[in-house]
Amino acid sequence: IEKIYIMFKKKPYIIAEIGSNHNGSFHKAKEIIDLAKKAGCSAVKFQSFQNDLFCEEFYEKNKDISEQINKYSLTLPEFKTLRKYAKSKKIDFGITIFSKNELSKIKKFKPNFIKIASMDLNNFQLLKDVSKLKINLIISTGFSNYEEIKEAADIMKKNKKKNVVFLHCVGLYPVKPELINLNSMEHLKLITGYNVGWSDHYIGIKASEIAAIKGATVIEKHFTYNKKAKGWDHHISADLKDMRKLVSKIELNSLILGQKKKIISKKETDLSKIMRRSITIKKKLKANHILKAKDLQFQRPGTGIEPKKIKKIIGMKLKRDLFKGTILRYEYLKN
Repeated sequence: IEKIYIMFKKKPYIIAEIGSNHNGSFHKAKEIIDLAKKAGCSAVKFQSFQNDLFCEEFYEKNKDISEQINKYSLTLPEFKTLRKYAKSKKIDFGITIFSKNELSKIKKFKPNFIKIASMDLNNFQLLKDVSKLKINLIISTGFSNYEEIKEAADIMKKNKKKNVVFLHCVGLYPVKPELINLNSMEHLKLITGYNVGWSDHYIGIKASEIAAIKGATVIEKHFTYNKKAKGWDHHISADLKDMRKLVSKIELNSLILGQKKKIISKKETDLSKIMRRSITIKKKLKANHILKAKDLQFQRPGTGIEPKKIKKIIGMKLKRDLFKGTILRYEYLKN
């Protein structure tokens, strides 16, 4: 998975989900990008929803929703400018799209990734459209059962799309701890065949920290300039202090977890020469003496013959006299 995949090998890819937390202000959106960069995030993400998100019948009964969408949305030209701004700040830029129309316009300014929200996982036509693009793709799985998730993954595979990540997600704002179920990420990876991550609707950073430890390759966390600001998602979001703490914890945990293969550093190898034991002479012995077990002992440092070679040493003759405590070496021996 291109650039994001490279990040996976070192640490999780941390997305500051700005969503609508700009409250419809282009300048506030730029300010939050600056904060996300300051926090050490890998990327920022916005949502491109327009007022055709719901049908007319719904708006007739919920006129306040229509007003809020108009209030909290940005235009596609503004998103294009924000993408350029994020690039100038050297932070990746992603966007959630909700329609083929949005996709056709947004793909032109080449975001680092496109996100499909949980509500659209069963929108298979939209999935088919995005699966044909080369761009990195992230798919959230809130509201969805395993059958739907597998169908979505199959669409990706049918079009041979490799750079996809499926995010475990619970479609509640906020989500209670007992409903988070991070252990299911392992099964999510199994049924999709793709890398997995976590889209966090939990208040606080604990769930994301654990998700990273559990193997999430992408962490998406709502992000705001002020958790007390008016708007849809500010109250469940991380602020600069929270996000800095989360990034720091994830980086430290990633260092501690390391790689799956055993690694011995040069420093540890050098120390082992002092801490490990060698075969040494237990008492003064004459040349031509045939070594017996009672002649030998194991002592530090580990710069001589290893204790595990003791059976090969017993029965060999000494070429020279050796004093008590001498570290036994092959050059002192003969068959």
